[in-house]
Amino acid sequence: MFEQAMTLLLSGQFVCAISQPDAYRFLQEEANRKEVEIFLARLGRRLASTKHGGAWYVVFARLDAEQRKGIREEYAEIKHNLRLVVGFFVHVMQALRREEFLAPGSVIETHRLSAAIDENPSLRNELQTLANLGKASSDGTLRNALERLLKKLRDEGYLVLANPEREIYEVTGKVEYLQEVVDFLMVHESVQEDVEETPETGSLL
Repeated sequence: MFEQAMTLLLSGQFVCAISQPDAYRFLQEEANRKEVEIFLARLGRRLASTKHGGAWYVVFARLDAEQRKGIREEYAEIKHNLRLVVGFFVHVMQALRREEFLAPGSVIETHRLSAAIDENPSLRNELQTLANLGKASSDGTLRNALERLLKKLRDEGYLVLANPEREIYEVTGKVEYLQEVVDFLMVHESVQEDVEETPETGSLL
């Protein structure tokens, strides 16, 4: 399990109980984490977790000029995608009438979500706006737009397809990282120029 966990971490994935349950359980054990941290230290990396412990990931132990440049580029990409990712999750909350932001393990039933959106003109328009933002729709239908948006978030690690037959998705621990990035960007007006103050969420592998 050590090798599997290291492979996931060093590939830049967020290891959580939803997407990689075995590796996540392995990292929950202090003795195993110490073994991982010793190995990562040799590579100039270290193990980090989201504030609520929903996911483990790897960050640089120290940053040089080249790595800071990489972080600026990473944050520029994150900021570019924020409107789509956060917008979609908020859209799901509105459609399913949920008051709290989706957490790791939250379930999204495609058929139920599609039906809720279809019966509300405002939600249909909002979905199409998100689809256009993410270039997710090719034929203009609501179902196609929704499926492509779900696939995009799955490809980016925010969702896993828990039940392919019933088209049920689960939110992964990466959503906690997303929330931390949003909080950070709300506090820091100019992340691009202020990398020195970038927290763990800004020093990803």
